[in-house]
Parts: sequence; structure tokens; C-alpha cells
Amino acid sequence: MTPISLPANYNDNTLVLMVQTPRTLYVYWDLSPSQRAALANKKKLLLRLNVANRGVYRSFDIKPFWDSFYITGVEPGLDYYCDISIEEENNICYPIIYSNTSSTPQEHPGAEITAGSNFWGTGEYNSHNGMSWVSYSSGTFYNR
Repeated sequence: MTPISLPANYNDNTLVLMVQTPRTLYVYWDLSPSQRAALANKKKLLLRLNVANRGVYRSFDIKPFWDSFYITGVEPGLDYYCDISIEEENNICYPIIYSNTSSTPQEHPGAEITAGSNFWGTGEYNSHNGMSWVSYSSGTFYNR
């Protein structure tokens, strides 16, 4: 039996943004051969990171043959999307493809545990807004 390998690309124009950590995003793209050929002679190709409803957050020079990029140092708790754009000599950008929107999580969980240590993970806790809640585990029944 001959092994079947996956294609290097799918000749589709796709731009995908994913969250790796609250401060790191990963973006990858697949451009058709005709799209890559059209971009090859452009002077400046940009990957732009945008904050939803705010505009461009950062821009990166990219090469037409690249297909992925890590973006570090972003702000947690915001909605981001990317575009690949052509920048003309007059500094005007023309987006050619947009990504999905991805939301970075907050860097810290919403609930802070303020109870003393408890091996079984049970006890009363206070959230960041002052509301208290009680947690039970199977250890509670084991101790009975």
C-alpha cells in the first residue's frame, strides 16, 4: 500500500487567526497560485492585526511565499482579526483577504481563591467581584 501524503496547500484563499495564549496569536494562510503570483510583484505586502471596532493594532511586513506568523505581546481580553494588505506608495493599504475574529482570554481567571488550603479542593471562595460561593468535591463524602 502506498502512503498518501497531504498536499502542501489547497490552492484556496484562506486566512485563519487562532489564539495560542492570552498574549500570543497564530495566523496562517493559504493563497492560490494565481493570488501569490499577483502579489509577487507588489512592493509592500502587510499582515495587519486589527482590534475589532478600533482599527489597526500592528502591521508586519511579509513575503508572498510565507504562510504563517506568530504575533506576540497582544493585549488579553480583546477581539482581533487580521488582513493581508497591499501598501501602495501613497501609504494607502488595500486589504485582499480577511481572517476570522478571535478573542484572547483574560490573563487571569475571573475567580480568585481566597480560602485556606484544603487538600480536597472544597471550601468557600470569594470571586473578584466579592460574591462568595461554595465548592464541593467527592472528598467531602469520603471524609464522612
